[in-house]
Amino acid sequence: MTRGRGRQLSELEGCVLGHLWKHGPSTAYAVRQELLVSPSSHWSASAGAIYPLLQRLELQRLVTAREATRGDRDASAYALTPLGTQQFLRWLGPPFESDVVSIAVDPLRTRVHFLGAMPPRRRTKYLQAAIHELKRHLGELSAFRRTGDAFDRLSLAGALRLTRARIAWLAQVQGALGRLESK
Repeated sequence: MTRGRGRQLSELEGCVLGHLWKHGPSTAYAVRQELLVSPSSHWSASAGAIYPLLQRLELQRLVTAREATRGDRDASAYALTPLGTQQFLRWLGPPFESDVVSIAVDPLRTRVHFLGAMPPRRRTKYLQAAIHELKRHLGELSAFRRTGDAFDRLSLAGALRLTRARIAWLAQVQGALGRLESK
């Protein structure tokens, strides 16, 4: 898989190209807003990330920019080029890079790995708080259910399923620790 003509696209670059594919020509502001309302905390929607990224993609001839007005401001609307579409589809896969199919970084799972550093009572509170926050997040995700197209809904269904699985896993951790501590 290549980026531009010789490098691999980052996840953020692929996501931005995907946004342009799905929504058509967009300003950097519109791309940024889409990432800000995403239920994933993974995306950096800072102006310091999106504006230079689109400029780099333009230099690589993956997008073109044309003047557009946004309210009372001048802006650039970015659109995919044929090369950008080709690289986006290549990023989309298959084949898949190992980081696409491997277990994703999960800071909560990492912290559970070190729960032995806490006394039992604090571990119990930790797990209760984590489950509570995941259930709250599940409620936030559920609010997205009726938005977007079929692919948005399918992607959201995966996020809902993963969040429910994390809740079930933490309940399993609670049970296992409860049995260990009662011995």
